[in-house]
Amino acid sequence: MKTFLIIAATTIGCASGAFVPSSSTFVAQKQQIALGSSIRAEDFMDKPLTPKGQKSTPSKAVRPVSWIEKQTKEDVMIEPDYYLSWAMAALGFLIMWYHPSYDPAGGPSLVGIAGGCFHILFGALLWVQTRRVRCVFEKDAFEFYNIKGTSLDLEKGAYLQAKPGNYVTGTTNRWNYDTITNWGFFPSLEYPVICYFKETETPEEQWDKWFAAFDSYGRGQPHFFPGILNVKQFKEQLEARGVKRKEIPTFKK
Repeated sequence: MKTFLIIAATTIGCASGAFVPSSSTFVAQKQQIALGSSIRAEDFMDKPLTPKGQKSTPSKAVRPVSWIEKQTKEDVMIEPDYYLSWAMAALGFLIMWYHPSYDPAGGPSLVGIAGGCFHILFGALLWVQTRRVRCVFEKDAFEFYNIKGTSLDLEKGAYLQAKPGNYVTGTTNRWNYDTITNWGFFPSLEYPVICYFKETETPEEQWDKWFAAFDSYGRGQPHFFPGILNVKQFKEQLEARGVKRKEIPTFKK
């Protein structure tokens, strides 16, 4: 069931372009908005609401954790999760199977084959990353490591090696808990396709690169990575070590 819903979420994201309104529809909607006839309060009930005079909601931990408590916690390595890689590969086969063919002779769809192969190869890449990358929570920070050694089995002599510098910022892939201001999972904790966190440890001059350029608030460097680890364990460790996050206010609250 989890694999099916991840496939559905991915499919919806890929197909969202098909639901873009035509130019005539857009003009009509724009005229209605200008007249104020199509704006209703209930249309915005689930939209994030920023309090007046406040650009960003404050970050706070689920519960305060003292420095001594952090130092007494044992290091924890998060288990891998292969659901996303299998879901992506399954989506590739579904695309090849169901994509309509425009060949008069009834041959297979070249577009479907190309799209399916892309998803299968991407799923294979995620599978490799899931097998060799590990996230470890330590006393003051969490870090991503690569597994090195025979058969990538830590019980058979393989070992953890710190990953190379971050390809976006050039910094190490290690982040102090006290510098993290937000984190979350998309579309949800139960079906995580993308994991996200934001930190201020990266030098400020790096904050406007890549995806950070879309962050209107600034105030930190956002990071995104696929849900190739057990996100429930990841969430538990973030909360147990007092890592702060932002609660998104809405009209319903």
